Amino acid sequence: MKFIMGSLVGAIIGYITNWLAIKMLFRPHKEIRIFNIKVPFTPGLIPKEKSRIARSVGESIGQHLLTKETILKSLCSEEMDHQLDNWVQGKVSTMKNSNATVESELKDILGDEYCNISQSTISNVSKSLINYINDVQVRDGIAKYVYAQIMSEIKAKPQAICESELYNSIKNKVLNLVIEYKDSQDFYKGIQNMLKAKVAELVLLDKKIEDVIPGEITNSLKVYVYGKRYNIAMEIKKMIKEEKNSEKLRKIVDETISTKLSPMIAMFISKDSVFEKVVIGIDEYLDNVENHNDIALIINDIIDKLLENSISSVVFDLPKEGIDNVIEPLINLFTTRIVDKELILSTFEKLESKFNSYISVAELLEKTGIEYKSVIEGFIKSRINSIIENESTKSKINEIVGVMINRLLHTEMKSIFKGEGDKVTKSVSKVVKTVYNKFIENKAPEVIEVLDIAKIVEEKINEFDVAFSERIILEIASKELNAITWLGALLGAIMGLLSPILGSM
Repeated sequence: MKFIMGSLVGAIIGYITNWLAIKMLFRPHKEIRIFNIKVPFTPGLIPKEKSRIARSVGESIGQHLLTKETILKSLCSEEMDHQLDNWVQGKVSTMKNSNATVESELKDILGDEYCNISQSTISNVSKSLINYINDVQVRDGIAKYVYAQIMSEIKAKPQAICESELYNSIKNKVLNLVIEYKDSQDFYKGIQNMLKAKVAELVLLDKKIEDVIPGEITNSLKVYVYGKRYNIAMEIKKMIKEEKNSEKLRKIVDETISTKLSPMIAMFISKDSVFEKVVIGIDEYLDNVENHNDIALIINDIIDKLLENSISSVVFDLPKEGIDNVIEPLINLFTTRIVDKELILSTFEKLESKFNSYISVAELLEKTGIEYKSVIEGFIKSRINSIIENESTKSKINEIVGVMINRLLHTEMKSIFKGEGDKVTKSVSKVVKTVYNKFIENKAPEVIEVLDIAKIVEEKINEFDVAFSERIILEIASKELNAITWLGALLGAIMGLLSPILGSM
């Protein structure tokens, strides 16, 4: 009985002692004072050493458990690759059947910042494109490309160009414009002003008519008059017999008899008889072939005398509106009889025929004697510089970039993956892995260093309430702490059993 009681008492003491020791780890949570005297063993060991324990736990976790190497190894594991693949596949699968646009997806991701980012993206892309084009090497590259294309084109046969749809379209438009301009008031006014200016110049220089009209024209006119001498004589004869001219001639005869002869003699002369004799005399003169030469010579003498007059004298003798009255018929003759639609078409066809006779456009340009290669090169560079430096070009680039980005943003997500779902999934997965691995390789170590796992754990433990910390520890090690309590009972029972044995020895 003595052994049983000793063992029981020892077990109870051991159990209570260990239980109390475990409780005193946490209790009391705060320091207790009686009459301003601190009660020993208050607060409990863990509340009292909370800061030190938190620091020690944080350092242990940061230095031995969640080390930089351990975290990097976990982030680069096969399981993480598998998770990335699953995530990409899930996203692509969702988008393949989605009616949402790229814009709506970005709005979900970016939220209120979408508009700012969208506008800044358009602006930055436009600026980058403009800066790229403004680069001297890029300009030279564009100029060389355009120059090479033009050099290639001018090696073609002119006939191939003339047979092209573009050429014929341009040709027809040009011809229509030329014909329209020929019949326009602007063309009329232009010729009128040109002729007036030329007449004013000739007046100022005091030129004669023969100085202006080429001698070939004058000689041709005289030859024409001589060749038509018979026709001229017959025409004069015909004109005299016309009623109005006959009356004028009769009046001349009457006035001559009345004024040149005395009244006495005039009484005995028949005016009608004289008139008939004059007409008969003129007819006989004009019928005589020998007199035809004299008529031609008279007319040519008149032409010579007219040509000897100065242009200024002719102009000054004309009334104020005389110049316009003289010029107007010339212009009408020029625009209606000389430069007509047929002449324009014929001239263009002749030029085209001459153009087609060359082997190539390059040969035609070489025939001109112009350094056309340097001219073309200089023209291309100047035009490129002018276009690029123009503000309207910058505005147009900005507009085009905006339109392209907006079209992309309004594209439905499912159309991107249409028919290419598996291929896109693999490509996106590859891109995500590449970006992820680059981040892990280049930035993850720095990020982990900045995180300071030990400090985070320490601060988190310090934030815990003591009661909450106690509950966590008890939840984690409840079985172990119970085992310690019962171990104390077991050891107490053993000591209670051994005590009487040892006392009886």
